[in-house]
Amino acid sequence: MRLVANGVFDRFPKLQIIIGHMGENLPFSLLRSQKQLSRSTKYLQRNVSEYFQTNFHLTTSGYFTLPPLQCALMVFGADRILFAVDYPYSSSADGWELLNIAPLSRIDLEKIAYRNAERLLKL
Repeated sequence: MRLVANGVFDRFPKLQIIIGHMGENLPFSLLRSQKQLSRSTKYLQRNVSEYFQTNFHLTTSGYFTLPPLQCALMVFGADRILFAVDYPYSSSADGWELLNIAPLSRIDLEKIAYRNAERLLKL
């Protein structure tokens, strides 16, 4: 939030940030945060939530249940989510189990599993 509020992404519009742990609660609280910050961020070129949807990516690390994934998908979309685990605190098997049960299209599953990382990290 501080990076956005300080105008970092207006100065560096191509900067991309990866946030672990399904976005550290941001998908759940983004619109509320935008509303609360709207008075003090009038100088920004865009709404607070727009920066998160263009300059941030989330990882699944350690959050392997459907509700957090569904919230992240609704707020950020499949193009902004990267598969990750939280080794040594969680296992790869737990992470893959989420992808196996998630109600995702084949295309979105591939995006989250590896295509988004390939694109973002130029792998």
